[in-house]
Formats: sequence, C-alpha cells, structure tokens
Amino acid sequence: MMENHAILVKDYVPRSFGKEYWNVKGPPQYPMFAAVALGLKPVMDDWVDVHDYERLADACAAYGLVMAPDIVFAPVEGSKEGIIGGRNITTTYSRGEKFTGQNTEGQVHILIARDKQAASDARKWAWYSLVINGRSTNKPFVDHLRYGKCLGYPPCCVNFFRTYNNWHLFSNPFETLKNTAFENGNAIGSHYCNNFLMDKGYSYIHHLPCSYRCKASTALAQELEKKLDTLEPAFIQTANRLLRKPLLVFGEQHFAIFDGELQKTAGGASISYRACQYFRNPSRPEENIAFFDEIQAGDALVMNDSHILIKDGTTTIRKAERKKEWFLIDFD
Repeated sequence: MMENHAILVKDYVPRSFGKEYWNVKGPPQYPMFAAVALGLKPVMDDWVDVHDYERLADACAAYGLVMAPDIVFAPVEGSKEGIIGGRNITTTYSRGEKFTGQNTEGQVHILIARDKQAASDARKWAWYSLVINGRSTNKPFVDHLRYGKCLGYPPCCVNFFRTYNNWHLFSNPFETLKNTAFENGNAIGSHYCNNFLMDKGYSYIHHLPCSYRCKASTALAQELEKKLDTLEPAFIQTANRLLRKPLLVFGEQHFAIFDGELQKTAGGASISYRACQYFRNPSRPEENIAFFDEIQAGDALVMNDSHILIKDGTTTIRKAERKKEWFLIDFD
C-alpha cells in the first residue's frame, strides 16, 4: 500500500529572481515571467485582480518590463445555455469591462513585455470570443496565428492548437500523444514538453505542444533552463525532478502524477508507485473520476485497451472502464 494523501507537487518560492512577481501572482506563471525578464520570450499574458494591478506593475518595472492592460474579466451571472454558439465558448466565461483603474471587481487581462510596442501589438490579437445580443462571435484563425506569434509560441504548436482546441470534439493531450513519434527504449515524451504542471509553476513552456517531443518547444525550454539555472538553481532541480514523473492523463488539466516507474507492455502499460496526487480541471468538474481513492490505496496500476486495473500487491481492488483518450505517459 502506498503513502496516503501524499502531496508530491509543492509550491516553489523563489529565493531571489522574480520574487517580486511571485509575491503578487504566486507560482503558476513564474517560469514565463522569468523567460520574459531574461529576454527569451517576447510577451506573456496574465491576469491580475483589479486591486493588485499597481503592485504587479511595480514588480514588472523592477525587471524593466511593462504591462499593457486589456479588459477586465468580471463575474457574470447565468450560464452559457441559450447563447447561440455557446457550445464553443472557452472555459474563460466572464463579463467584459473596460479597464479604467477604478474597477471594483474582476481580473484584468494583461500583456507583459520588455517593450511597450510588443505588449501593445499582442493586445490587438488577445481577445476572447464575444457574446453580443445572445450570439457568440468566434476568434478567426488568423488572429490565433498572430497572437501565438506575439507570445513566441512555435508555429507548429499554434497550428496544432487551432486545429484541436475544441473540448467538445477533441482531447488536446490525446491528440498531442498521437502526434508524438515513439522511440524504442526511450520514454514517451521529453520533460521539456511536459506542460501538465504549468498551473503549479513547473513547466518550461506555457502552451499546448504539438508533440511531447516537439523540437521547437524543446529548444525554447532548454534556453530557459540554462539561464534560470544560474539564478534559481533550486527551481531547476525541483522542476526537472517533477517533470520526469509518470502521469495518468484524463484530459487537459486533469491527471494524476505518480512517484513511481512506468513499464510498457505489449498490451498496454503499467505503473508501480509509492505515492500519487490527483489534479482536477476546475472548469469541468463533471469529468472528475470516481476511483482516485482506490488509486491512492493501491501500489500499482495497469492499463490496457479497455480497462484500468488498480492493484494493492497481488490483489485487484478496482477495475474501471477506460475511455479511449486516457493514457499513461513518462518523460525523460
């Protein structure tokens, strides 16, 4: 039986570099802030509570960075039901307000860059789908391309994202897996392309890669790793350790991470583990799995084409039906 209620992924607090940003925003986009501050990434987008806007502006200024405010995403009542095209609205669903500096609630969508013009240019293409008079207007393909370019994302990943970023039709992680070339004797993916922990602040990329061995994403990640290692070596050590741990993936932002080893078999794969932690997608609670308690109580998990078997020693404690888009993955 494995350790109960293990917390494998704990927040990293910067010793020095970027701590001003972290003190306002916390861990989720800390690596991306570092990438912009180090000149490796042209622009990043972020959200900040309207009451913390000036604090974040000061934190950015300490690193020679500027902020361009977009709009305020304020709380909205009601649901997407009844909106024409509402099925295609993204998980970001809010009431839009002009940023005045006097707003009383909501999150300001901001662009952060070393150059004011770069932030302003990115803001042109940063818009979300709009609902006007009960009808949704979707963002055109060309604006996705322009925005991705402004943020420094690899063109291959921007095109892939635009094709598969529809949760009603695709599981983006599963499509990425299918687009990953498997190499005998190696892990399935590279930890440089592991973005699953990006909302916990442990990822060298903050986009959905077109492959878990995307060469362009790997190159960007390695640049950041090299420079940040001289400034926050403890972060790099922690990130590299966590990003190499195997995962059971259910969907975007929905997975379990294991302290264990993955073994590939002819009929599937298995993980022997000592501890695990479950991450739910906050935007899709209806997809939460019902058998994580059994995973936590076990010490091995076997996946084949149709089922997941959860074991404690030689005893099978749960047999769960597997959805086709669920998968096991390891990283080197």
